[in-house]
Amino acid sequence: MGKRTGPKHGSRSYWHRKRAAKLVPRMRSWSQKGKGLTGFLGYKAGMGQVLMTEDRNSPQKNQEITRPVTFIETPPIFIYSAIGYVETLDGLKTKSEVAVSNPPKQLQRSMTVAKKPKQTPEDFEKHVADFQEVRVLACSQPWKAGLKQTPDVFELAVVGKDSKEQWDFAKTILGKEVPVSQVFADGEFVDVIAVTKGKGWQGVVKRFGVSLNIRKATKKRRHGGSLGPERQGKVMYTIPRAGQMGFHRRTERNKRILKIAQPAEAEKMTPKGGFTHYGTLANEFLVVDGSIPGPVKRAVRLRRALIEQHILKPDLKKFVV
Repeated sequence: MGKRTGPKHGSRSYWHRKRAAKLVPRMRSWSQKGKGLTGFLGYKAGMGQVLMTEDRNSPQKNQEITRPVTFIETPPIFIYSAIGYVETLDGLKTKSEVAVSNPPKQLQRSMTVAKKPKQTPEDFEKHVADFQEVRVLACSQPWKAGLKQTPDVFELAVVGKDSKEQWDFAKTILGKEVPVSQVFADGEFVDVIAVTKGKGWQGVVKRFGVSLNIRKATKKRRHGGSLGPERQGKVMYTIPRAGQMGFHRRTERNKRILKIAQPAEAEKMTPKGGFTHYGTLANEFLVVDGSIPGPVKRAVRLRRALIEQHILKPDLKKFVV
């Protein structure tokens, strides 16, 4: 039998901060609240400010406050295929997949696209009762935002009490474009998964905030201090060391969507001439409270928050541009 691995437990402390495996992170957990798709993908455009009425339990409640916001452009995603999973000793494994015959021509830049699908929706439906779960494979369309020609391919879970209900929804969107307004709503909370800005190889002072040595130190001021006890025989992972800083996969939970806006509204919300190093917004976009990981133009994955929150539509006064 193959080696079985489980999730990591406990604090990893200073180790292991390596570069992310890929720019489009994989998701392992999904919310089963709501209906339809549980996530989306967009591209970070930049940040701004909004004047709004404070509706949280804070000393400024019911007063007008200014909040920093992040703009995420979300071109409609294309649903390429539906995938049926079965339960095995090693977890969920793909059992069957039904793809469409009309994918965007740019999709062949990211994956092998069959000229003729091997299965039809009718063939797939015969085995739906045997599946543990049905998910969909989607691709972004960044060319609609003027970014690039290569789409980002990612998997999305479908909310449903069983595989039959999941398939009934999946076949209604198979081969179609889905806008973000069909997945999320104003005031909803989402988890943001993205890869942070890469800063290369850095020393312990910048990487972990280690204090400088005294001015009259014999060697250098920016070295770390003790590397641990003499009889350890090795350097423990709890000791800060120089290494890769940034370009790590990170998840920020419970980011609030203040508004799902249309391209016609972008002019009064965004800087004149567009965002620095990005440009103007040509598709639906999200206005998210606070900051999110990564530089502009980077792919950002969004999913319905795993920790359920009370949804309240925000009262926005005006955007500070």
